[in-house]
Amino acid sequence: PGARAAPRIARMEADLRRRAERIASDRLQTLRPATGFMDGSPGYLVDWLDNLIDGVTLADFEEDLRRGDGCELPDRPGTPAKFRTAFSSSALAVNTFGPFRHEPARLSLVGVTGFRSVEFEHACANGLVGTNPHFDVFAQTDATVVAVESKFLEPLRPKAAAFSDQYQDPFRGTSTTTPLVEPPWARMYSRLREDPATYRYLDAAQLAKHHLGLVVSFSNRQRTLVYLYWEPTNAASLGPYRDHRREVNDFAASEAGCDTRFVALSYPSLWREWDHNRSSLDLSEHIDRLRQRYEFAL
Repeated sequence: PGARAAPRIARMEADLRRRAERIASDRLQTLRPATGFMDGSPGYLVDWLDNLIDGVTLADFEEDLRRGDGCELPDRPGTPAKFRTAFSSSALAVNTFGPFRHEPARLSLVGVTGFRSVEFEHACANGLVGTNPHFDVFAQTDATVVAVESKFLEPLRPKAAAFSDQYQDPFRGTSTTTPLVEPPWARMYSRLREDPATYRYLDAAQLAKHHLGLVVSFSNRQRTLVYLYWEPTNAASLGPYRDHRREVNDFAASEAGCDTRFVALSYPSLWREWDHNRSSLDLSEHIDRLRQRYEFAL
């Protein structure tokens, strides 16, 4: 955005985020009247178990989240656990995919079936020093991996693309080595380095880092990277959400034709897909609970 428009757009984004946080909290309180919220931390639950919809249990996700580096469950001094928020993207992913944790064969995701495992907060080695990419949901068949990056309200808190210097060699190669990533992703890396503000709402740098982890760890497997995002029922009337969709479509077009398939999908679209598959997969009660909790306008 132009310099004059930037403050106005930032105020709009902050207002939308506050409204979404309030509605998500109110919706949870309506569905679970006994839910307690922490004093001084709006939207944070006293007991993060209240964040779960019916049908999802601790056994579906707790071990995975405590093993991961996302710090979703532990409280820190002065900072409650991320999973305590009524608008936690991790809780959204857990509530959506929890029932498949111990029954992976029931899952259908972006056209893939026959899963033998479903995990949360799965770490994927990328060959670099430091934190490896973590996927919110990671599902495997005998032949393919499907890695999911989940977003709830994060797009309403934009940030510029950023890479440490160690990403230079795997994305651009050296005088003696070729890039580790596929060419469209190498071009995207260069584009983001030259203009970190290429995308405002889409965290394209994170997706590029996820791609690197997948090609390093699963070079001999079929790979699908899924960008799974929430949006309100009136997204088409809200500028930031329209722009987010345009950015997602532009990014997807840039990465089309790769061996690593990139799929962008909204949570409401995923639930509709499951709805249409009732003949082979009846998730009607589960979908109803998800919609009651997460389907609302801003």
